[in-house]
Amino acid sequence: MISRKLAIFVVVISSCGSCQPTTTAGAGFTDVSPRQLVRSEAGYLYAVVPTCDLYPACAGSEIRAYRGTELLGATKYQLIDPVNSPRDGAVSTAAALDANGLIQVIWIARSGMVRSAAINTATDQWTSIRDIEDSNWTDFGQGDQGVALAVDAAGRAHAFWNRRIDTHLHIRHSVLVGRSWTAPETVDDVVLTDRGNAWHPTVAFAPDGTLWLAWLHGSGNYKPDGVIRVRELSPAGRWEASVPIPGGAMTGIDNGPSMLVTPDGVVHLAFGDTGNVATYWYRNASGWHGDRQPPQTRTHNPSLGPDGRGGVFLYAHGTVPANDLAGHGMDLYSMRLPPGATAGTVGIWGPWTRIFTGSFDSSVNARWAQFFNPYPALLDLAWWSDSYPNVLWIALNPG
Repeated sequence: MISRKLAIFVVVISSCGSCQPTTTAGAGFTDVSPRQLVRSEAGYLYAVVPTCDLYPACAGSEIRAYRGTELLGATKYQLIDPVNSPRDGAVSTAAALDANGLIQVIWIARSGMVRSAAINTATDQWTSIRDIEDSNWTDFGQGDQGVALAVDAAGRAHAFWNRRIDTHLHIRHSVLVGRSWTAPETVDDVVLTDRGNAWHPTVAFAPDGTLWLAWLHGSGNYKPDGVIRVRELSPAGRWEASVPIPGGAMTGIDNGPSMLVTPDGVVHLAFGDTGNVATYWYRNASGWHGDRQPPQTRTHNPSLGPDGRGGVFLYAHGTVPANDLAGHGMDLYSMRLPPGATAGTVGIWGPWTRIFTGSFDSSVNARWAQFFNPYPALLDLAWWSDSYPNVLWIALNPG
């Protein structure tokens, strides 16, 4: 990773061609694997993000929550409850709205402690912090996407995080029942060798209540030795054996995976292959398939977001289509896969479209949740620039 991650952008966007950010709001950055954007039932958009003062350790990192000041969009954002903002060195956060109007947040503090708190959308106040367990991991840096969070149909938050066990990173799982987290369990199911870690957990619920977990299995330091693995938790609470996605993946701090499930029950997955080429797989009733690849481009952390109509957008940065071999070029791009495209005989991806111009070697984060996801037709997107100091930019493009 050559970039220096910094300014965050929070966007409500459609097909704007070449939009430009217009409003500054604060500091922060995003990752791909966790979700960090939430809309309240009232329609306010929240971004819950860490800051970074210096890559990679981000010694002065804190978690900031920003809220748009206008319903169903925003041209201005405000920092909420700054007195109680967590200031314990987190460099990745995950957030999700629950059944009670609380934004549940999980992170790993610089001390290694896995922590959670919530933001009450009725009062815009942080709740007290709860310790879940010691991760035994303190040397993480910006881009180590070590947490994930999703809320099930009953309103319970499911948290996932990395924990170092016997020199390897594993993935742990706990559920918030009432006011207490259940005893954590290890849920990556492949024996890790000397070169193996279970990196970057990401989770997504399907409409039937199945919980999908994906992660990157590999050594690190941008070595082409990774494999994306996917595992499902049935609505009855039974974990199935994980399956590898063929073809391999680049093992690095900035390589997803990114995942969501559309209303038709199709699971969509994006990541960078061993050459940092944006790669797309999907799962329907007949299993996993890789026959709908988008036009080739190299990028860090390709990410997925909904299109508001049952399809998906794929986001990337760099020089499209593929002549930036390092995959860390300028500008942000998107392309769309319409609803039902996975049922046809050929891919129906639209063209790569430049949506923002600038120095954006960044991880794009799109608002999405299967349950408790108000205003699903609004497309909210976040990313950051690669220049110091941190600046949060916001752009609005409704309709």
